[in-house]
Amino acid sequence: MKIGIISDSHDHHANVLKAVEVFKEQKVEYILHAGDIVSPFTVTAFSAVENAKFIAVFGNNDGEKVMLRSAVESFGGQIHHDPWHGQIAGKKFYLTHKPGAVDDAIASGNYDIIVYGHTHIKDIRMAGKTLVINPGESTDWICGKGRVVILDTENLKTTEVIL
Repeated sequence: MKIGIISDSHDHHANVLKAVEVFKEQKVEYILHAGDIVSPFTVTAFSAVENAKFIAVFGNNDGEKVMLRSAVESFGGQIHHDPWHGQIAGKKFYLTHKPGAVDDAIASGNYDIIVYGHTHIKDIRMAGKTLVINPGESTDWICGKGRVVILDTENLKTTEVIL
């Protein structure tokens, strides 16, 4: 199964639309957003990825939480207060915006895959038996390149896609 992973979109609508196209082309079945979507107007673009379940956590820049939740739920998605724990394709996931929570999540040994955001810097690595993924920013404002990651849950292979 393929999962599209994105973080820190900060209302960069053009790059969100590019990410949506990547996720459609890759036929992802889930989209995980690690926070800082920002507005309800931007998040609705993800509804165009048919047959993909959208799961997100709030980031520190997601101010209008009520309307953001309403927009996400309008297309069948979920947005959670940080963190979200769940299971996808038999793998245990931990989704957070907060990089400070990652070490404790790794140390717990409870998760196969940890996804986080906030730093805008790509971080993909194995920490013991746990795959850690920060896709970096999907904007291009800090690092100069917007990106998303495609995760194949069968072999835990990640593919970085520059937007």
